[in-house]
Amino acid sequence: MSVIATENGWNLYGCGNGVVKPRHADLLASDLDDKTLIRFIDRFLMFYIRTGDRLQRTSVWLENLEGGIDYVRKVVCEDSLGIGAELEADMQKLVDTYECEWKKAINDPEIMKRFRHFVNSDRPDSNVVFVTERGQIRPARPEDREPERETATA
Repeated sequence: MSVIATENGWNLYGCGNGVVKPRHADLLASDLDDKTLIRFIDRFLMFYIRTGDRLQRTSVWLENLEGGIDYVRKVVCEDSLGIGAELEADMQKLVDTYECEWKKAINDPEIMKRFRHFVNSDRPDSNVVFVTERGQIRPARPEDREPERETATA
């Protein structure tokens, strides 16, 4: 989703892609007030979650969706399926139950124990391996690591 300010409010764009197959986002709605903008974003995201395939980019989802952006616009902005309130309620449930897992880890001593070797320690972690590439370090991939040597048994 992309949001662009206008003289009259906000323009909402969706389903763009900037990776292997670049695709400009499509205008979903224009000159929205703050409340409507948030409502349409919530509806869009929940509709996508309900109808998209797992890990599918929104650009690919849109390509596979019969009716394309016009259909999405009708569902999200015009509530053509009559599910707008349901989509908004689903989003609100997510917002209400959201929990930052990092904050939880810091505030829960039992979870924090799992990270003890990282906290206030200068000792390296043998599970974290870096390699140098182009003069900089990066985390090692499995193929970067030395193969384990087999030991002979007598």
